[in-house]
Amino acid sequence: MGKEEGRLTRRSFIKGTGAAAFIAAGSALVGCSSGTGPSDSSASASQSVESGSSITWAKEADVVVCGYGAAGAACAIEAAANGASVLIVEKAALPGGSMARCGGAIMGAPTKIQQALGIDDSADALFDWIMTCTDGTCSEEIARAYADVAGPNVDWLDALAEEYLGYPCFEVAMAEANSGTEDGGHNGAVGGCLDATGCEYEKFGVSLDEAVPRTHWASAMPDNTANSGPELFDPLLACIEAQDAIEAVFETALAKLVVNGEGAVIGIEAEGKDGTVFYKANKGVMLATGGFPAGLDMQERFCQEALGYSTYMCKDCTGDGIRAAMAVGADLYNMCNYYPIEVAQQYHYNVQYNDVYNSWDMDGEGYMEVPAMNMAETHGGLVINAEAQVLDVWGNPIPHLYCSGCDTGSNIFGVPGNYPGCGCYVSFSFAFGRIAGKRMAEKETVV
Repeated sequence: MGKEEGRLTRRSFIKGTGAAAFIAAGSALVGCSSGTGPSDSSASASQSVESGSSITWAKEADVVVCGYGAAGAACAIEAAANGASVLIVEKAALPGGSMARCGGAIMGAPTKIQQALGIDDSADALFDWIMTCTDGTCSEEIARAYADVAGPNVDWLDALAEEYLGYPCFEVAMAEANSGTEDGGHNGAVGGCLDATGCEYEKFGVSLDEAVPRTHWASAMPDNTANSGPELFDPLLACIEAQDAIEAVFETALAKLVVNGEGAVIGIEAEGKDGTVFYKANKGVMLATGGFPAGLDMQERFCQEALGYSTYMCKDCTGDGIRAAMAVGADLYNMCNYYPIEVAQQYHYNVQYNDVYNSWDMDGEGYMEVPAMNMAETHGGLVINAEAQVLDVWGNPIPHLYCSGCDTGSNIFGVPGNYPGCGCYVSFSFAFGRIAGKRMAEKETVV
């Protein structure tokens, strides 16, 4: 299948179903159990509303994923690949979250791209770099779990592109490893698919020439625009749309978690266009709602230094997942940190994606102006362990509750200025998103 043919199919699919519809896919995941899709249910549970009883469930699935960005999509795909039915609940009218409008990079090592370009790297070296950059804000447990899967996850995304789109996500022939523009910016999809950018390397005694290239840039098509976030998300969307076991509902925001008498999370309460709805999760709930870069109330409480910054990332990321978990006793970490952008920038995406992904502030030609004093993402959120389980204030896992991405405070992002490099946000989201999806699929059904 050609590149344009794959894009037209997905675009037509979304237009045909409507943004607010439940989206079910066409065919089972190749080589994996297809499972059964989330089922309609009007049965009521048997306890109080606060503990999960006397609720009429509008929908039921093994895994309920809150958020259709990097972490949520990776979780959904992995859960379905391991035999679970999945329901994705997305606040916005379209998928993609912040990932679909990022620069288009994912970090990882070692990868097939690196190997093809003769770059010797390892998960151990990536672990050491994360511990150096984060300067004590990231635990060894989280850094180790991330580093061990970051490289394979880059290869996984590339394999999804080959399988579901018919072409690779990264073009080795375009690569100019370890090179950047004269002003220190990345070459992106125009100059190559691999480089070392996004970090103040000199702060850690490393020159750009010495930095190991671990940032992989998706190829922007058809006209090689400067930013390729949509193309980076394309393999995820194409895969999800091909699964009978995954459904999605849009314009529906997480409001609360529903727990049973033993404190296990058994579903969510959400607010949709038609009011309050409840979705039952037989094996677990995934929180992937994107942090709070657009949540002024959360910033006022936890990150007041960020109040002077606007955000060019997803305007729907207001802290929904973090607040819902706080209400059931979840612990918080790193809440005062965020990623500031001090200098005005211009992003350029392929305009055909405006009706496929969350388009935000792009004009008719795909340009988006990012003013100075802007914020890419918040870095504070929920405490998790290496299994992506959300922990309570005593350090115990909250049963059947998982998290990844910018809802997570136990992350690899460090304090402002210590970012490990471009693409680490996406790779972190994939890492613990996939871990969570697999773990939930393996869980016994919660009562």
